[in-house]
Amino acid sequence: MVLLYTHKITPRLTFTVKQLFRRIMGYEVYITDSVDVFIKHTGAKLSYAKQPLQNEFFIRANHLLFERILEPQDINWKSWEGTPCFFDVDARSSIPFDILAASFYLLSRYEEYLPHQKDELGRFRSIESVLSDRHGAFSTPLVDQWAYRLRKIFSQHFPDEPHTERNFRFFLGVPVIQSHAFSFRGIGRHIFESFEDLFAGRLSAIAGRFKVLVGIVKDPFDHYLKLRKSLQKLGVEIAFFFQFAPYHVRDRNISWNRLRFGYFLKHIADYTNIGYYRSQGAMLNTEQFKIEIDRLDQLLHRKVSSAIIAQNRVLLPDAYEELVAQEISDDYSMGYDDAIGFKSGTCTPYPFYNLGLELEQPLKVHPFVVSDVIFNIEERDEIVDKLRAIKDKVAEVDGTFYLQFGNRAIGSLGVTNFINLIKEIDG
Repeated sequence: MVLLYTHKITPRLTFTVKQLFRRIMGYEVYITDSVDVFIKHTGAKLSYAKQPLQNEFFIRANHLLFERILEPQDINWKSWEGTPCFFDVDARSSIPFDILAASFYLLSRYEEYLPHQKDELGRFRSIESVLSDRHGAFSTPLVDQWAYRLRKIFSQHFPDEPHTERNFRFFLGVPVIQSHAFSFRGIGRHIFESFEDLFAGRLSAIAGRFKVLVGIVKDPFDHYLKLRKSLQKLGVEIAFFFQFAPYHVRDRNISWNRLRFGYFLKHIADYTNIGYYRSQGAMLNTEQFKIEIDRLDQLLHRKVSSAIIAQNRVLLPDAYEELVAQEISDDYSMGYDDAIGFKSGTCTPYPFYNLGLELEQPLKVHPFVVSDVIFNIEERDEIVDKLRAIKDKVAEVDGTFYLQFGNRAIGSLGVTNFINLIKEIDG
């Protein structure tokens, strides 16, 4: 067991120590504010304070983890043997920066609670981030790299201290707004959408609709089990997040009132766990949000525990507080639509720390590296090259390489082309 001494135990410090030492570095760790307990401990130990107690492994503490206020921080980037870092400290410290304060700043999304310009959907913009254009920091799982480097140094002092290893994961999250391109619609909607296609000159869509309706071909978006099977062969995990809501033109989704759609969801749930996609209507109306969750739970006869928020609109802390209130345990919405990289500086899932309430809440945040939206902004080959390089960095720290691709995007590409894209990224 690793013992960490600090002069003051706070929720911020406890959250950060557990994430770095336990979940990333793999140590069993205990925090104490007793000098006597620390001195008597004969195993692996370190102190985190303004000054060392003796000649122990020591990390000089910044003020951030001992406060309860929110204020702009002085971020000056330095290099730790080639890795960018901030919150540098003096030479008495065993490492040249406060790794705990810097990690907390990124993991808590501290900067999102400070005044900033939002995009048209009210989201935090990638160009506002402290990680933006900072020596490659945005495309690097900094928190994980810091933690692995700290473990290497710490293990030189305590080589007999055991730690658990973790494994690299390649994960694909699929938001499903429109589960089928043509199926599960009423005659009125078929007529309306056919006229839309006709006036837009989409004759191939009209032909495709007819072939699906008469049973000549399968709906082009109904590729779930085939996609899952193909990715399993590549060692890629996958999860689907279905929207289950009343029909609305904002989403063009399949209405939850369609019985065949309900049977279809049950069929998919027999083969894989499915998550919930929070609709735009549910974003505007919390009562609708509650109803959507309840109806999906009732349909599947189990509690849905994972979710993606519409358009990844994670407006902190409210969006996550609402998920917690509905007993959602895992969120997969943490990332940028308009940029490739790590929004919270990590490739490891972590609990949501609510800076408004100053406490860790029972919601695990799964950060993604990229969403399919980026393919409308940057060139395909450039995106693949970037993702391949990031995947290598994630593999070095045994993290989770999470990509988010919507069902529409996969359906437009076709399963074969999409699998080939994943193979290119996988290298």
